[in-house]
Amino acid sequence: MTLRTCRFARMIILAVFLLSFGILLSLPGTSFADVPARAAGGEAVESIAPDRPRWEPVSPERLERWRTMSLEECERFRERYRRWKELFLEQRERIKERKRRWRELPEEQRRYLKDRRELLKDAGPEDRIVVRKFFDRIHSLPPELRKATRQRIWEWRSLPPVEREEAMRSWPFYRDLSGQERETLRWFLFANPGERSPHG
Repeated sequence: MTLRTCRFARMIILAVFLLSFGILLSLPGTSFADVPARAAGGEAVESIAPDRPRWEPVSPERLERWRTMSLEECERFRERYRRWKELFLEQRERIKERKRRWRELPEEQRRYLKDRRELLKDAGPEDRIVVRKFFDRIHSLPPELRKATRQRIWEWRSLPPVEREEAMRSWPFYRDLSGQERETLRWFLFANPGERSPHG
């Protein structure tokens, strides 16, 4: 593909994209962000870019960004757009709803979720199994209980370690974990950014 052809293709894709839903980067599988989001309350969080109303003009900065994309970025963009168009309408609506909930979160919670994502990127297979078990448990709860559990987890963050451990033992799911699994879950939920897993 020549540079001129790529530029022309980018402009065509951009025009169609801007008339879509503004959430191209929200495709499942393009990021990990859904995982930590579930830990603190969202079903998934794949993108933090705000939706753009269809009639809103494109900013010069955004337009320049598209114009200066490399050939590799151009191809990656086209692939993501293709995948977006292949999604069922229901899938697109779920992505839009998750994105809306993400934007409504306070900045502190968004930062916390991003930190969880970074932690899990370097986690080992055993740690990921524990985190997946945690997510499965959260998703199995009725909506009101799920919300209450997320709130408790958020409140536990401010407790000293000893008090936090005591409070967490009131949670049946936590009590049923092995000692190593508890360590992993505590690390994932409460570790500082960049802190490695105790089993890493």
